[in-house]
Amino acid sequence: MDVGFYVSICDVFRVLDLAARRGDTAVIVRVYDGSNAFVDAVVGGGALLGLAPAEVVEAVGGLKPGERAEVRVGRLWVEAEGVLLKPSLVVVGFGEVARRVSEVAVAAGFNVAAIGHSAHGAVYRGELADLEKLVSEGSAVVVANEGGHPSDVDAVEAALRRGAGYVALLASQRRAALVVKELLKRGIPREAIAERLRSPAGLDIGAKTAGEIAVSIVAEVVMYYRGGCGKPMREVKNPFDVLEEVEGVDLSQYKCQWRPPRTL
Repeated sequence: MDVGFYVSICDVFRVLDLAARRGDTAVIVRVYDGSNAFVDAVVGGGALLGLAPAEVVEAVGGLKPGERAEVRVGRLWVEAEGVLLKPSLVVVGFGEVARRVSEVAVAAGFNVAAIGHSAHGAVYRGELADLEKLVSEGSAVVVANEGGHPSDVDAVEAALRRGAGYVALLASQRRAALVVKELLKRGIPREAIAERLRSPAGLDIGAKTAGEIAVSIVAEVVMYYRGGCGKPMREVKNPFDVLEEVEGVDLSQYKCQWRPPRTL
């Protein structure tokens, strides 16, 4: 049923970003009351933004990932869908590295907001003025302008003040130090900078090209969201440590049960 209302994709991104940090699954609801419309997410039995009334939460909150419903609840028309939630990433930048970071993040399964550039598969495309609307407590933000941009410090400051839990800035060691000095001058607490600002951005994989730099940055974002340690997997799960456990097991008959989950 086409109820004929417009919901800002910026609002949708913000809902998905918030919901992904509250749980693995959610029910995205779009509610229309005849003249107004809003988007919310039901996570853990409650309305994430506090917009969906209790009767809507009760009516559709039990949907499982992949299930959909269109129902009338009193005077409200509700469209709902159960989803597995992707993590979200806001990427700010005007050049090749920012575009590559967005593309690699999309390929890795993130909901991406591309600010200042275009990237295939991004959920949202906007300008610097949109940054504060997209970032909330715990968000992940990457500011990536090769050679630096006059807006970099402003973007980092805005992300930190909005409570972003991970803020990466593409910079050399010396430029990163200058940015830290400027943030301190602007009143950002030293502890917040030390804990949440990642600059130079990314993991040390010897990256040279824009694509390689993007891989190193997105790998660090995944580590932030998933709680990884950043070590080589061979060190974390060395197969030589379990050789005795697989003694007598036939490789041709071994079945690995893991499959990637479907996400939205």
